Order: sequence, then structure tokens, then C-alpha cells
Amino acid sequence: AHLQSKIAALETQIEKTTAKLDDAAAQLKNPDPYRTVGNHIKLLRDYNHIRDIGTSLMGVIANNRQVPMKRVYQDFLVDEKD
Repeated sequence: AHLQSKIAALETQIEKTTAKLDDAAAQLKNPDPYRTVGNHIKLLRDYNHIRDIGTSLMGVIANNRQVPMKRVYQDFLVDEKD
């Protein structure tokens, strides 16, 4: 009887956990993890492309002003780590 009550309690816990998982999955914009990762990779590529263009433009400005890139970053309030 003790074992059966323990099994019943565990089954109830499994049902509650499964319900929580289903609720969490329903709240996801896209429950497909491969699609989510693919989207994040695309966003990172877009970010890197935009960052590269920005860095190139800063280089053109530095060259035009004949100052180091560091100075241009400071002028535009951009941290060199960005």
C-alpha cells in the first residue's frame, strides 16, 4: 500500500510537471529549437555585418580627419569594445 501511494504521488507529480512544460511551450514564439537557433544565428550575422559597416565608416572618418580610430570612437561616444 505504501509503494502504491508513492507511485500515485509520483504519477501526480509527473502530470503536474508535464502540464507546466506544456504551458511553457505554448508561450514560446517558436517552439522549434532548430528554428530558434537558426533565427539567432541570422540575427548575429546581421549584427556583425552592420558592425563591420560601422567600423569601416569610422575608419573612413578617421582617415579623412587624419586621426586614430580611437579618437573617432571617443568623438562618437563609442566604447572600443563595442
